[in-house]
Amino acid sequence: MASRLCLLLLVACIAGAFAGDVIELNRSQREFDYFALSLQWPGTYCRGTRHCCSKNACCRGSDAPTQFTIHGLWPDYNDGSWPSCCYRSDFKEKEISTLMDGLEKYWPSLSCGSPSSCNGGKGSFWGHEWEFHA
Repeated sequence: MASRLCLLLLVACIAGAFAGDVIELNRSQREFDYFALSLQWPGTYCRGTRHCCSKNACCRGSDAPTQFTIHGLWPDYNDGSWPSCCYRSDFKEKEISTLMDGLEKYWPSLSCGSPSSCNGGKGSFWGHEWEFHA
């Protein structure tokens, strides 16, 4: 029960941290209708990936997550579509540095640098999520 409360608190903090930026939408982008929370089972991802490295959960041994983790918290529209690659703001990991322990536990990066779907670069998993879904 305590871990569920921590998870919900972490999601609320992350959503709150980015809410101000999301509100300042590009004028051509309409406001989204709701947030979709996507969870994942790390063992399933790690069993099927060939992209393990020393930083991800696949190679943590006894430190590997043993519960569902967050895959993403995304804005969505009621019609089934979602905004993507529309907010031209660089992800600044240092702005969420106080959340890093919780992110590593509840929202770990399971791959070694996610390619950006928007700008073609590689970076942190959270950076990819910010670029693609914000």
